[in-house]
Amino acid sequence: MSVEELKSIEAEFAALLEQAKSARVKGVLTQAKAEVEREIVNLEIKARLAAERQAGGSTQQAKRYLHELTDYGWDQSPKFVKLFITLNGVQNCTEDAVTVNYTPSSLQLYVRDLNGKDFGITVNNLLHTIDVEKSYRKIKTDMVAIYLKKAQEGQNWDVLTAIQKRLKQKQDSEMSKSGDNPESELVNIMKKMYNEGDSKTKQMIAKAWTEGQEKAKFGKEFGGGLGDLGDL
Repeated sequence: MSVEELKSIEAEFAALLEQAKSARVKGVLTQAKAEVEREIVNLEIKARLAAERQAGGSTQQAKRYLHELTDYGWDQSPKFVKLFITLNGVQNCTEDAVTVNYTPSSLQLYVRDLNGKDFGITVNNLLHTIDVEKSYRKIKTDMVAIYLKKAQEGQNWDVLTAIQKRLKQKQDSEMSKSGDNPESELVNIMKKMYNEGDSKTKQMIAKAWTEGQEKAKFGKEFGGGLGDLGDL
């Protein structure tokens, strides 16, 4: 599917989101829209790499691959939301090799030819709108700092994205339903996330659960490992 077709689908999801009233419907549409945006970004990056390889024509450039970054830290001030992406040696890149594309609700960082590799990270569905024109980035030692200008200064972002917000609300809601036994409710939440997640999510939950069990004082109650998570 072409980028143009995906952008058309993205526009349809955006229109439906404006009409949706149910929180559940909004959640489904937002997640679907995020997946389409991710596909668009991936296709755009692949097209850019293909163009660079065709223009350069070198064997070294043809062997470069895109490495998707997933970890970042963030903070905020009254005017900006600040993202910090660790990337060893990025200070050695030229200014034009480190680019950030912004939309009012997303950002895409692209680092070209760092030690023979390309790196990228995309954050979609930001919790609130940003001012694209006043957002910028800085290259620091082993780090790229991205400054997202808040469209509404002074607005507090308790999380970075709308998806994280909905997950937090869901967890808080489900935890409140079982106040007498929060540990049991935590198990239920992890079960649900595990059953609904992809392979990477399942690996992360399994690892977190195993490490937690090794340190937990109530290990005997849960039987250790993932045993009490049933048929995850």
